[in-house]
Amino acid sequence: MSEPAAAAEPTDVHRAHLVALGRRVRALRETMRLTQESFAYRCGISVSFASLLERGERSPSYETLIAIARALEVPVPELFRDGASSPADDPSHVRLLDFARKAQLTRSQVDRFIAVGHAMFGLEPEGLAPERTATCSEEACDRPVLARGLCGPHYHRARRARLSE
Repeated sequence: MSEPAAAAEPTDVHRAHLVALGRRVRALRETMRLTQESFAYRCGISVSFASLLERGERSPSYETLIAIARALEVPVPELFRDGASSPADDPSHVRLLDFARKAQLTRSQVDRFIAVGHAMFGLEPEGLAPERTATCSEEACDRPVLARGLCGPHYHRARRARLSE
């Protein structure tokens, strides 16, 4: 009598895994700002199959899983990871790590890359008190310095002016 219940359990578990896979694929696709149409095209699958996959109603083949991972620019195991993504596992962050590795950036180059990011996005560098952070020398501008005492926008404006002279 317990056998029919046991036989039903793998189907429920299988369905739960398909739903989790579908949610993960959708989250990764949305992180990359891909439409279902562009995602399907990149994977070589139909839009309807992509939709069914994201709802957990279809099981992809091994080849399709590889195509999905390639389209989402993640390793195949990332498609099956449980839970909310930690910042280090976010696909965008993984891409930054891959870039740094492929470019073989030194520690000082990574520090410069981060400093440019801080200036570019108007963020305060970590570990520095606000009073020690250099700000743009232009009047009423309190953005961090990129170069020559100027923030990113003012530096580039001055550079364009110098080049056009």
